[in-house]
Amino acid sequence: MLATIFKDKKLTTSADGSIIFYSLAYAEAYRAKSIGAYTESLHKFVKSSGVLEKTKDRDLRILDLCFGLGYNCAVTFEHAARVDSTNRVHIVSVEMDAHLIELVNSLNILFPVKGYQTVRQCLKEGRSGRFSMEMYNIDALTAIYNINGHFDAIYFDPFSISKNPEMWSVAVFRRLRELLADDGVLVTYACGKSARKNMTEAGLIVEDTASAVGAFHPGTRARKCSSPPPWGEGK
Repeated sequence: MLATIFKDKKLTTSADGSIIFYSLAYAEAYRAKSIGAYTESLHKFVKSSGVLEKTKDRDLRILDLCFGLGYNCAVTFEHAARVDSTNRVHIVSVEMDAHLIELVNSLNILFPVKGYQTVRQCLKEGRSGRFSMEMYNIDALTAIYNINGHFDAIYFDPFSISKNPEMWSVAVFRRLRELLADDGVLVTYACGKSARKNMTEAGLIVEDTASAVGAFHPGTRARKCSSPPPWGEGK
């Protein structure tokens, strides 16, 4: 079993062989060890968001909160590259911990290999073929109120509600609802009652994502209600 300490993070392997970190500061892993980092990103974020189907028809914008070790971005690029399309995929990613971005740029043991090659080129040059990224090294709570435009998908991937409660509030989900395109979706690994209650109060309709093999619970996919919530847009 691989186990190495990088500053305040312990590196180890997960069920599918992909690398994960355990945050000593938050006392929580960045990915579910029992499922596997790659598997969780593929099933609970990339496939559940529908971006692989949407990229066949149009250019896409994805908001990635929070970048972590970059699996959601790498898996998106890896699988979108297999789609017969010339449409662009642009990811706006946010990560407060600059050390994680450094690790992604320096560790050569992360997979999918081609997906991470694309991530590293995008981090360096902003673009790799039809894929591009903007990286904001600030906290996600600040970022969501300073980012504009609409997104076809939002990857909502902060630490859990027990460790990072400020990111799971009704106010945050209201703001994320404003950032969603009309047919956009927010996807997250979590399915707890309190998180879903806050999403619903924010004007989102929630449903289970398909469980990955070995997953002990599904993730959550959230869409805009067909009519505005009672608090009104922009409130």
